Amino acid sequence: MNRYPFRQTSIVFRVSLAVLASNAILVAGCANLATTAPGIAPVSSSATLTGSIHGGNQPVAFAAVTLVYAGQNGPGSGDPGSTPVANVSKGAPIVAATTTSADDGYGSFSFTKNPLNDQPSSGNTYSCPTGTDPLVYVVARGGNTLNTHNNAINNSAAVFIAPYGTCSQLSAANFVNMSEVTTVATMAALQQYFNPVTGSFGADGIGAAKTALANSFKTVPNLVNLANGKAVTSVTIPGATFNGNDGVSAVTVTATPETAKINHLANVLAACVNNASSSASACTILFNNATPPLTAITSRPYHTAEFTTATDVLQAIYYILGNPSNGSKANLGNIYGLSAAAGAPFQPTLAAVPTDWNVAISYSSNSTCGTGSGSFIGQPYDLNVDITGNIWISNSQLAGNLSEITPNGIPVVCTFLSGGSKGGTIDNVGNIWYASNSGTSISRYTPYAKTVLTFTPAAAPLAITADGSGNIFFSTALGSLYEIAAGATATTATAPIQISTVLGLNPIRLMPDRSAAIWATSGSTFITRVAATANTAAPNYFNGFTSSQFTTPAASYGIALTPFDNVFTGSTGSNQLTFLSGSGTSYAIAAAWPTTTGQAGVSDPTVIAIDGASSVWTANHTNNGSLGSVSAITALGVSISPDGVPAGGYQKSSSYLSSNRALVIDQSGNIWVAGDGISSNYVTEIVGAAVPIYQPFAIGLSNGRFQTIP
Repeated sequence: MNRYPFRQTSIVFRVSLAVLASNAILVAGCANLATTAPGIAPVSSSATLTGSIHGGNQPVAFAAVTLVYAGQNGPGSGDPGSTPVANVSKGAPIVAATTTSADDGYGSFSFTKNPLNDQPSSGNTYSCPTGTDPLVYVVARGGNTLNTHNNAINNSAAVFIAPYGTCSQLSAANFVNMSEVTTVATMAALQQYFNPVTGSFGADGIGAAKTALANSFKTVPNLVNLANGKAVTSVTIPGATFNGNDGVSAVTVTATPETAKINHLANVLAACVNNASSSASACTILFNNATPPLTAITSRPYHTAEFTTATDVLQAIYYILGNPSNGSKANLGNIYGLSAAAGAPFQPTLAAVPTDWNVAISYSSNSTCGTGSGSFIGQPYDLNVDITGNIWISNSQLAGNLSEITPNGIPVVCTFLSGGSKGGTIDNVGNIWYASNSGTSISRYTPYAKTVLTFTPAAAPLAITADGSGNIFFSTALGSLYEIAAGATATTATAPIQISTVLGLNPIRLMPDRSAAIWATSGSTFITRVAATANTAAPNYFNGFTSSQFTTPAASYGIALTPFDNVFTGSTGSNQLTFLSGSGTSYAIAAAWPTTTGQAGVSDPTVIAIDGASSVWTANHTNNGSLGSVSAITALGVSISPDGVPAGGYQKSSSYLSSNRALVIDQSGNIWVAGDGISSNYVTEIVGAAVPIYQPFAIGLSNGRFQTIP
């Protein structure tokens, strides 16, 4: 019996070139991942990749170092494209080259590139395959981690990883100083693509999945400085030029990771690494307390057996990040204590046991931009993800702009569209829609052409969404739903058509389902499904559509659809989530729902979203003191995040989460959250915490990939 019945196997479809062109804002290439070596680096030639290895503060000699191609046959696959999908779950990673770290006081290593492509690996010489051009990372295993120059010492539990970039773009400028910090940062960013059985990273090798994996590679430098192996404190990211520069030449964004948490986890690994063997007590404590996640709520649906106890630090950090509360408070505390046992070589560290080990990055900006001189990030109200993983921010301040950052935080677009926004969406051809809260206007922004088309509805818009056929829908505070038919491709602004009048007084969230119906919350104890019909006698018939209402146990606010048109909805007042299953005009609350008080830390939930495993995530509006939180629950109603109110959920300081209003999950499994408040000038990325999901959902509806793993 399938314990998680809402999974659906992804089918590969092509996205139109027009959509790709309108969204392909990939400014920073993977070649920039590994940076130029510091002065202590070994001398290298133009065809050589170099690096060094340090466990804590000790160089690691005699480690087996491998240059590896990321797999291209699904999450965690080790093969770059030639092995059938059925075989990759147990297949070994494809090694491009091998070497051994030197006993030179640095743990140095190097790889030489063969000038000929498509050649078999030979020692430390690698060759790039031209048919797939895989992403490349480096792994170091074992070796003497004590700096005693004895090649008989081999700690098999010691494993280090770091990303290089796309094979065809690698050069002598790519240097990595491998450490426990690079291992933590790389696993945090790439955890959804890791196979703990084979120790390999991989994704589907084409389209959205490969782009998502590349985006995860680009996130790593916002967590760790690859040149020195130390955690990043903050990074200032300048605006990038795209298509003539959309008003961001003077904009900067500051990326600030949870440095102390990254360091603390690195110290935890160092406690095991800095020993003569894997039988050291610190390794035993680490492996016994790093509780694996259930495979069914990971990105590995084809792996039927549950994960076994970790035997090296790479498996352990995957378990810690994949099950970030570690199964119990006792386990969490035991892992926390290992940092001190290691002597805490990486500083600063956490001052107290956290609620979880999820790692976040805040992206803040004090820059102004746009013709209205609003902020680049100013009171963000809604977040959307386009097909290449870029984040679109609808800002609600009076002079608010529509802004865009790349997956690693580069400012790209800032455009003023009639004042602050009540919401946004992305349609099936890649246009960005922005509903103004300062008047009765809805704007369609086409990124590639940089054009704006403004529609003028009869009433102020409240929420907005798009189906898979180019139609746009928006609600109003008077309980109506309107359609802009074929709005995605309209050449001139047309008058919206009213299609329902019974949504309730606060239809704050809308979402389409696979059958092309539109679902709306109400602010009262029901949700509404609006679907096209030819039956003019149907209940609540209006202009070719009929509205069906379904009772919820409390006032509905957030809403999300599964791949099979089942519905999650949330209630702000009663701290509940509810799941309804059915079809057409027949829906009922499923067993084990609604959630009980305090389950998963759900507290005043606003936006909810599902990930690729159909687990439901919610942004909690009520803080626990100064700590904001998000919550996660499986499709069967089982808590993923810690239970309790106000002590539950995955919690973070106000620098990262506060009075959360918006949440969206991207194709790499990152959770993006925006908070409430007049002074809010940031959005936060919880790195790799969810199972990846295809974005945006309107394009997924149009090509058969609605709410599936990319």
